[in-house]
Amino acid sequence: MKRIWFFLTVMCCLGLAACGASGEKSSPGQEKQAQEWLEKGMAEFQKQEYDAAIASFNKSVELYPKSAVAYNMLGMGYRFKYNQVRNQELKDKEIAAFQKAVDLDPNYWIALINLGATYYFIGEKAKAAPLFKKALEVNPQHPEKEEIKKLIAEGEKQT
Repeated sequence: MKRIWFFLTVMCCLGLAACGASGEKSSPGQEKQAQEWLEKGMAEFQKQEYDAAIASFNKSVELYPKSAVAYNMLGMGYRFKYNQVRNQELKDKEIAAFQKAVDLDPNYWIALINLGATYYFIGEKAKAAPLFKKALEVNPQHPEKEEIKKLIAEGEKQT
C-alpha cells in the first residue's frame, strides 16, 4: 500500500515535466529535442514499455543533462524495470538517477520523495528520513504528509 502513493505521486506529476529543465544554457533545438525524448519516454512509461522509456529518458539527459525531471523519470524507469526483473544493477541505476535529480535541483520534492522511497524500501530508512523531511519542507501541503511523517519517524529510529 505504501508503494502505491509513491507511484501515484509521480504519475500525477508527469505533466510537470515541461517545467523541469533547470538553468544550463543550451541551444533551443537541443532543449526541444530533449523535451521530445522526455515526452516520448513518458508515453512509453505509461504503456509499461520500460526498456524503451529508459532509452528515451537516457537520450533526453544526454541532450540536456541539467534536467532534474528527466533524471527523475529515468529513475522511475529503472524502478519499474527492477520490479519486473529484480536485477540489482537496475536498483543501483535507479538510486543514481534519483540522486542526480536531487543534485540538480535540491528542492525538487518529487525526486526527494522518490529517492527517499527507494532507500526506505531497501531497508535504509535512516537515509530516507532526511530526504522525506526536505520534501515536506519544500512542499508542506503534500497530500500524504501524515504518512510521510510516519516514515520519517521510522527512519529516525534507525539512526
